[in-house]
Amino acid sequence: MVRMRDQSDRPPRASPRRAAIVLGAVALVLGSVVTAFAHDTWLISATNFGRVGTPFLLGLTSGETFPNDDFSIVSNRVARAIVREAGVTRSLPRPTPAALRLEYMWIPRSAGVASVGIELQPKTLVLEPRLIDAYLREIDATDAIRATWKSLGDKQKWTESYTKHAMTFVRVVPAKSDSAWIADKSWTRPLGLALELVPERDPTALRAGDTMVVRVLRRGAPVPGFSVGAIREGRSKASFFHTDAAGRARVIVDADGRWLLNGTSLRRSSTGATVWESDFVTATLHVAPRP
Repeated sequence: MVRMRDQSDRPPRASPRRAAIVLGAVALVLGSVVTAFAHDTWLISATNFGRVGTPFLLGLTSGETFPNDDFSIVSNRVARAIVREAGVTRSLPRPTPAALRLEYMWIPRSAGVASVGIELQPKTLVLEPRLIDAYLREIDATDAIRATWKSLGDKQKWTESYTKHAMTFVRVVPAKSDSAWIADKSWTRPLGLALELVPERDPTALRAGDTMVVRVLRRGAPVPGFSVGAIREGRSKASFFHTDAAGRARVIVDADGRWLLNGTSLRRSSTGATVWESDFVTATLHVAPRP
């Protein structure tokens, strides 16, 4: 994969002298190959069902193959971490660093479908020429993006400022099993991320074979012609679904299990500090078997 990676800041388990040698070597290697590997960043839980008043664990991580944890996110990279329940948005509690992920222990307050979103601080990279074609294939780049890159000439260096956004959805049931379910529809509204996938059907009630319609919004505006990737755990290739003129994509989830939706908004830089700027978005879904 050639998607953007967020690296772990875990300290090496070695003596100070050995650690210095190792870190020096790593720095040299990263200077030449940091862009040779890349990863999606996602927010995921063991289940998408929670209960009011009961702690619910969410993990933020980066991985080369969904849903495997490969690289933890440094906590100070997180610019915003929010959850919306019954139309009320609040910040997630401070995360706890784990071996390969950041863990958020959230206590749901309201029954309904909660939307959770995290945005990271932007980072800048330089992509090696030999990786550019693979990167463009992986994000399903448009012909216009490819033509723009070609027009810049062979001597242009690929520099990119990128920002990552991760989403998930949780069905929260009442604290008492005999309480009525609350048909809250706040999940149909934008959460307010710079790039997001807004579902148009209950994202916690999907079954194998269903079609999930999502709106792709960048800064609140629909994005036509956007490529939404969808990959089920255990698969190595994503399927792509493109948005229409209203920014809607019809994503088919053809099997049960955990799914990752992703997409990249790549464009010429508005600041001139880099050649490109981009936003990456992911959303995780749990799909139940068909009865």
